[in-house]
Amino acid sequence: MIPQFVFGLLRSPLLRLHEEGIHPDYRIYLQCLFSSLEPSSLAKAIYPLLISYSSPNKQAFPRHTLSRAALTMSESPIFLLDAFTNLVVYYSSTADPSLPFPPPHDCLLRTTINALKQDRCITPKLMIVRGGQDDSSLFENYLIEEQDVDGSGYASGNGFISFREGIRNEVAEILKEESGS
Repeated sequence: MIPQFVFGLLRSPLLRLHEEGIHPDYRIYLQCLFSSLEPSSLAKAIYPLLISYSSPNKQAFPRHTLSRAALTMSESPIFLLDAFTNLVVYYSSTADPSLPFPPPHDCLLRTTINALKQDRCITPKLMIVRGGQDDSSLFENYLIEEQDVDGSGYASGNGFISFREGIRNEVAEILKEESGS
């Protein structure tokens, strides 16, 4: 997971500039928050956890990649994104309309959310959104694996896969130079 954490940190507002729309005070807040977190919480703050549910009472898969491809390939209609300071429940646009929205208070999904809230040093903000109906930009902004490191978009080919390949090539080049000297 180290490459994912590095990529997530590079995409984090902590390393963004004021010119990119990140207020300096927010960066300082993140620096103070991140420095006080224990490792598992810091990991979620840097690289969120995406869990799918086939219904509010049944978890489908415990960890997905943070990509749109994961959403489309998964047949699950409900996703819980845990980004430490934010919890986002996302109902896909293809979710069966008979699924209860918002999830009932006595279901597994709500129990999980309540447990996550209780385990935090700060209370995360909870958002419940329906894809295609509500503004899902907060959820979509966490799908970082297709984004490039400098934030310029999704189609540039500089997402996580390209990032990982770039690291692999750089390491191979360094090792080649080291073994040749």
